[in-house]
This record gives sequence, C-alpha cells and structure tokens, in this order.
Amino acid sequence: MKLEKFLQDNYNYNPEVKDNIKTYIEQWKSWYAGNVKSFHNYFIYNGQRKVNKKRFTLNMAKEISEDWADILWSEKCEISLKDKSSQEQFDKLIDSLDLYTTITQAIEKSGALGTEVAVVSAYDIIKNEDGMTLDVSNAKTRVNLVDVDWIFPLSWDNTGITECAFGSVKYIGGQKYVVLSVHKLNDRGNYVIYNHLFSETNGNLTEVLGQEGTENEFDTQSNIKWFAPFKPLLTNNLFSDSPFGIPHYANAIDVMKTVDIDFDAFKNEVKDGRRRTFASAEMFNYDSGEQKLVFDPNDTDIYMLPKGANKDDFIQSDNDDLRVDKQIEALNTSLNILGNKVGFGENHYHFDGTNLSTATAVISSNSKMARRMKKLQIGYESAIYDLVKAICYVSSTFGKYNLNTDDMVIQFDDSIIEDVESESIRALREYNAGLISAVEYRMRIFGESKEIAEKAIEEIKASEPTAEQIVESEVE
Repeated sequence: MKLEKFLQDNYNYNPEVKDNIKTYIEQWKSWYAGNVKSFHNYFIYNGQRKVNKKRFTLNMAKEISEDWADILWSEKCEISLKDKSSQEQFDKLIDSLDLYTTITQAIEKSGALGTEVAVVSAYDIIKNEDGMTLDVSNAKTRVNLVDVDWIFPLSWDNTGITECAFGSVKYIGGQKYVVLSVHKLNDRGNYVIYNHLFSETNGNLTEVLGQEGTENEFDTQSNIKWFAPFKPLLTNNLFSDSPFGIPHYANAIDVMKTVDIDFDAFKNEVKDGRRRTFASAEMFNYDSGEQKLVFDPNDTDIYMLPKGANKDDFIQSDNDDLRVDKQIEALNTSLNILGNKVGFGENHYHFDGTNLSTATAVISSNSKMARRMKKLQIGYESAIYDLVKAICYVSSTFGKYNLNTDDMVIQFDDSIIEDVESESIRALREYNAGLISAVEYRMRIFGESKEIAEKAIEEIKASEPTAEQIVESEVE
C-alpha cells in the first residue's frame, strides 16, 4: 500500500492535487540541489566516440532562495507580545526552540520548492491511571519542518490550507517506519490529529498498531491549527487552484540554464585554453627499455611530439589568448536578466572571474526589489503568525507556559530600504562636496554598473559644446 492510497481510502484525499504539480516539484528539487541530470549531464563527440561531460553550475536556485531568506528574515526581525510576562516567557521559549533559525529555513525551503510547512507538536504527555486524562507536567513543544514531498493537503481555500496530512520517516530499533499525522476539523470546529505508523518493505507500507507514540486520535480542543504553511506570495501561474506555491525561480528556469551554459563556457575556456607543452622524444629518458618522462608524470600539460616532427624543436608551446573577458561579460549579462526575473533587479549578482558577489547596498523604496520584498513579507507574516500562535497555544495548554498572543506584532527588518528622494539628495551633496565621483553618483542613484556609468558620463561630455563653440556662437 502507498501512503497516498491510504489517505485516499481513509481521509478523502485527492491524489490529483499533487499529481498535477509533481513533475515541477521534482524539477525544482533538482535545480535546488544543483544537479539537473537532463541538463547538467551531456555528451560530446570527440571524433572517435561519445564522451560524457558534466556541466559546471553556479547553483543559482540555491543562491536565490538563500538570498531572499536572508533579506526577509534576519537577526534584526522581532516577534513581540504586548503582555510583558508573556514576552519574557516567549523569549525563553523561542530560544529553546531556536525558532528564528527554523523560520529562516522555512522561508528558504519554501522559496526553493514552493511550499514548506512548520508543524507544531507536544511530546512527553503521559496518560493518567484513569486512561482518560493527561499528565502534562513534563510536556514539551516541538517544531518540525516538512518538505513538499511529505505534504498532502486535504482542504483549502483562497486563505490557505485548512486541513492537511504530513508524513515523515522514523527509525525504531534500526527498522524504517513512516509516520503519518493527519490534521482535520471535527463537527465542533476543533482540530483532531490522527496519527498512524507504517512499517516499510520495498516501498510498500503496512500499518503498525499499538506502538509507542502512535496514539491514533488526539483532540486539540481548539480551532487553532498546529501547522503553518510557508510559501512565497507569488501567483501560481502553473496551476491556479493549487494549494501549493511556486519558488522564486519557477519562471526563470530558462535563464538559469543560460547562466550555467555561460559559466560552463567560462570554466572550459580556462581549462581548455591553458598552455600546453610538446616535447620531442629526445626529451624523454629511457631506462631498461622503459620510456620514462623527464617531466612530472602527473603533469597533464606535457605531451610527446609525434614521430616525424621537427627534430630541431625539442620543446614547443602553444600560447593561444584566453577569451575569458568575453565569457565573463556574457555571464554577467545573464545574471542581470536572472536578477530581474526573480525580483532583485539588475546588478544584484556579479561574477568577477573568481567569485559570485551579491550587492549589499540600500535599495530605494520604489525599486523592483523593494516592491517584491514587501509583497513577500505579507505572505510570510501570515505564516509566522500562525506558527507562533500554535506554539503559544501548545506550550500553554500542554506545558508550563502562560502566553497571551492577542496583540502579537511581527517586525521585519526594512533597514535596507531607503527613500529614493532622501538618498538622491544625500548623494548629490556628497558629489558637490567632492566626496564621491560622478561615476559613483550614477551607480548609487541609477543602479548602473561602473562600466555603464563611465560610458554615460563620456557620452554627456561628448555632447557638451566646447569653449570654442561657445565663443563662436556668442560672436555670431
């Protein structure tokens, strides 16, 4: 039995929900891992046979997802509760859960694969002797992240997922098991969590009953859901009615291919364009009939000249000029296009021939990046709110805390956004005072690269009339 078949038979799960987007999810996972077999593995014909090649990659899917996560959630972000006592308890709780790290990971994974869910649970809850009431004196709260592969939506609307099942892998005594947790609303509007445990043999699942920690039914006695779906607030143009989101780069796959093609061309230009030395047979030693190199035998840049070669040239070298500058220029053009496609704008990424760098300057309030940032914050604020509310409820009901979330405030770090008018005035003052050059001014205000700014200034100077032209016009 498969997990989806079990959900279909017992919880009215519709497998088409995931079937439609499964191909895309597998593609996104491959890009996030930096290894798309159908693209990064290829063959060339060397005149004799096919040779397997591995395309070099900058792994921009990982870079984009991580960059957006770092921008959206940092150490400057805060979750605050109005009640002072609640805040003090909450600070201790989030430290014990390492909540801020979990949020960063959820934002990155959702940005990479479209959807990530944080699931809250209580553990170390013991049934009292009556078999009905619970001993929660030692109960603790746990937050687990569930990847998109293990998320099975049951009910949803335009506000998000309301009922859902989550799977995970667990090892007990070295034996592999699959854990299934189903969160459903009952007739009273409260969430009930149904837990199932399956043993796995050759991909087939068999439900196991009576195992520790697999109590089948748990009534939360609340309408607060114990899970929080994270996904970028981007319109799913692939499947409009899907509960799953799409990653930042979902509509930029072709551009990421171009980036890796350009990067691969650059790497191969450096590798294939290296200096090679060709030596005549006289430059090789012979010992007991065995031919031995004078040179380091591990040096693959040394080759023996073929028979019939000019004996007067004991050593020859090729010295073709490398075309790395053109390759780097092409790569940076592709990176600019990619930056625009994923919401960062131009000049966010730059390759200098050695490393990929990321712009860290402030951005104007009306820039493409700022608009995208504000849009994404709205979606993730809702997810963080649901997550914190669930944590506080579980920790207060089944733990030692007493937390009030009625006036919760989630504060993002907007320090990288600066009003464009204020920035322009400051930059102009610095230019007039001689603190920055005209090139630096254009780079800051117009977001131009150094090369573009220099070219623009030269064009302006060329169009300005000379002193002689001014005198002649006055005489006339």
